[in-house]
This record gives sequence, C-alpha cells and structure tokens, in this order.
Amino acid sequence: MKLHIVGGFLGSGKTTAITNAAKVLVNNGKKVGVITNDQGKYLVDTKFINANNIPSEEVINGCFCCNFDSLTDKIEHLNLDSQLDYIFAESVGSCTDLVATVLKPLLIFKKDIFTELTFSIFVDARLLLSYLKGEKSSFSDDISYIFGKQIEEADLLIINKIDLLPKADLIELKRLVDQKLSAKIIISQDSLDLQNIENWIETLEHLPPRKRDSLEIDYQSYGKGEAELTWLDEEINFSSSQSEAGECAIRFIENVVIDIQKKKIPVGHLKFMLLNGEQFQKISFTSIIDENWKKNLTPVSSNLVKLMVNARIETSPEIARSIMRNGITSVSAYGVLISESDEVAFQPGFPNPTHRITKAMPCCDECVCIKKLLARNAVHLENGSSTALAALEDEAFECLCDSGDGEGCCC
Repeated sequence: MKLHIVGGFLGSGKTTAITNAAKVLVNNGKKVGVITNDQGKYLVDTKFINANNIPSEEVINGCFCCNFDSLTDKIEHLNLDSQLDYIFAESVGSCTDLVATVLKPLLIFKKDIFTELTFSIFVDARLLLSYLKGEKSSFSDDISYIFGKQIEEADLLIINKIDLLPKADLIELKRLVDQKLSAKIIISQDSLDLQNIENWIETLEHLPPRKRDSLEIDYQSYGKGEAELTWLDEEINFSSSQSEAGECAIRFIENVVIDIQKKKIPVGHLKFMLLNGEQFQKISFTSIIDENWKKNLTPVSSNLVKLMVNARIETSPEIARSIMRNGITSVSAYGVLISESDEVAFQPGFPNPTHRITKAMPCCDECVCIKKLLARNAVHLENGSSTALAALEDEAFECLCDSGDGEGCCC
C-alpha cells in the first residue's frame, strides 16, 4: 500500500484533487481509500467522499500530528478492511510541521504498513501569487505564517486552481516561482482536469528520494494562527409543503456569504453540503469568493433538504454563530420550517504533537536511498551534467533506519 500525505491551506482544493485522483485510480483497477482530518467532527468533505463511493476514515477533533495514534489506527483499519493499493491522507488546512510530526514518525514507528510515503502540499495559485509578490494578506500575520511554512516543507508543491488566474497573472506567477521556489519539485494544475490529475499521480509514482528537513518553526506564532480561526459546524434542516426547501437553503447560503463579506471576515473555507434524498451538491467558498457561484447549481425542488455547514473563518465563535442565526432569520419568513442540530463553534487549542522528530538519523551502509541516489548521479555524470549534481554526491542524505546492519531500511 502506498501512502500519500496531502497538506495545504484551507480552500486550496485538496479534497477535490484527492477525490478525482481516487476515481482515476479506481478506473485503472486500483483500490483506493481516503482519510480526512479536521479540528471538528462533522465534515462535509467526508460526506462528499462517501457520496462518491470511496472507502474512507476520519481523524477528528485535532490534526494528524496531535492525533498520530488515531491516524495510524485509521490507516491500518482502512487497509485491513479493503486491501488497498493507495491511501490518501488529507491533513487539516491549518496544520504545518508535518515532516517532523507525521512523516518522520511514520517512517520510524509504522514503516511496515506502507511501501512508499509521499508528501504533497496544495496551494491556491491566486494566493501564492499574492504571497510571492509580497502583498498584504487578508489574514493575520500568524495565519499567513502557517501558509508560508506549509509551502516551505513541501516534498511536492501543487500549484492548484491555475484555471482561475488570468493569462498575464499566470505568466507572472511562473516567473516568481522560478525565482523564489526553484529548489522545489512543482507541478501546476486544475484539479477538475483529469489529465492534470493523471500527471499528479504519475509524478507521485516517480518522486526521487529526498532529504526531508524538519522545519524551524515558531510554535507560538503557529498556535496563535490556529487560534485566530473559528471552526463552526452544524446541520440545518429545511422543510416546506410547497417544495421550496431547496430554494430556501440556497437563499440562506447566499445571505451567510453576503454577511461575511459585509463584515470583511477572512474566509479559510466555507463549505456546504446540500442533501436531497440520494442527491447531493457541494458548495464551497474560499478567501476569494466566486460571485457567480449560483450559476453552477442544479435547481432543487423538494419538501425537505438537509444542509451541512463547515465554516473556517477568522473571527470569534460568537460572531460566527451570529452570522448563522442571522442567515436563518433572514429566510424564516418564507413559510419554511427550519431546525438546527449538532451545532458547535470553537477555536482550536495549542498544537501539541504526539511526536516531533527534528534530527537526522544515520544511514546504514546498505541504505536503499543512498544506492538509488548514487546510481542516479552516475547516470547524470555519464550524461555530462556533473556540475549540476556535484552537491548531491556529498549531501548527508537522510534515512531513518533503526539498525546499522542493512535490515529494515525505511526507504
């Protein structure tokens, strides 16, 4: 089983990419599972993945790093149940420092449960362009700090949603990426384009061995950044004798979005799952809200619909609750009965990882990753590009072997 850890900021398109990757792999005869992750426990993303008939598990009430044992239990349980070829594990969007707190512990303590381990970080092309240009973010400095650290530690950086950038901006982004991120393995994609998804999968299959450095990170800034975001989850039922429940739910969503915009509250992500019997629609908003979002919706004529809400916004829990209450009040005069359940709003606690491994560990003499590195270098030397790879030959390449006799090499 190959394990693909996927991180990246809220709203970067991780779930869409993972869902489409799973579909591609299943169509190719592979068995795929997904593990979702959140600070809360009522996830729109999990419902969306289940609705696409993909085996899944959840790590809830905290990030992977703070629930490492739960993560490994879910990996083992999902694989045991379904005998999978691949698992995609999607980290919560406010989390960073995953190399030290998730990847290295997996390689040391659980290296027997997977054959390969990769680490992709997704980033919205529009946010990355603004970040590389040094523009002031709508988020606080501490939340922006998390965003920057996620980019810094990526094995593979996925610049996502390139279809939403004008051509001139895309050219400027490429220039800045070449200038400031040239040391990274990077691919750009539109995750709704299956050819792009196939390219991501192919890239994961052929990632070269890499030295993973643990981040130098200020946990005070990291913790403050997480605490400045409010998590709000709830379910809202709309009931009508005139088949207007769906229309009322859409009107509620519209009023919530307008209220957030009026209050100038930065949005990490705002996700809704509209459930109408066996039918479902996922409606998502990020820090850059698409004003034409209703054009892509399928009309819903129903007496009863359920709406799942996941809001990750930079405000207080009290204000987040008031926005939802105002939204309900604004549509309650339309003859539709509205009820709420499972409502919770909170700010995450300080990150407290189960493990944090920062030091490189020595390699054994028969280390597989060293052999692959030297073999690769030899090919490049034969091709005449010795200058470009001279530094690699002398690099203290990291391996997390737990013995010196060549057995059990993690790579």
